[in-house]
Amino acid sequence: MKDFFTTTQTRPPQIPLPYYLVMLMVLVLLAYLSWSWHAKKSWRLTFLGVQAVQLISLYIWYIWQGFPLDDSLPLYHCRLAMLALLLLKDSKVKTYFALMGLVGGSCAIIHPIFDPYDFPHISSISFIIGHYALLVNSLNYLLRTYKTHPITKNMIVTLT
Repeated sequence: MKDFFTTTQTRPPQIPLPYYLVMLMVLVLLAYLSWSWHAKKSWRLTFLGVQAVQLISLYIWYIWQGFPLDDSLPLYHCRLAMLALLLLKDSKVKTYFALMGLVGGSCAIIHPIFDPYDFPHISSISFIIGHYALLVNSLNYLLRTYKTHPITKNMIVTLT
């Protein structure tokens, strides 16, 4: 467990092709399941809970490590989307963050860039789990509420 929480930086882990392909298949599977089960409260609450535990764990580790802003910002776009999906009430702003989370979560899994710690490490596990949960939470929210809280291209540009 000591290596899982280490603050000694090494180099970012490389993902072998079979593991990368599994990551992509999980991405597609979770998107499909979200499409199918977005109306199920237990599905939504499970992934909101996963996201909350992931963020709390990561921020505890950041605090323990002293917020190393040289290699990790505590408020990346994806983390802002995660926090918005967890904390905001239904609104057009939450819809914007859900759209950002859908794109960002997918892109992060398609082209992962890990922190410089040997695998497995809390930052890399958090990266994977967090982006999967972000994708699911974004899809769940958009599929349930987009018709009641649509946003325009101009609003997307303005908020961005």
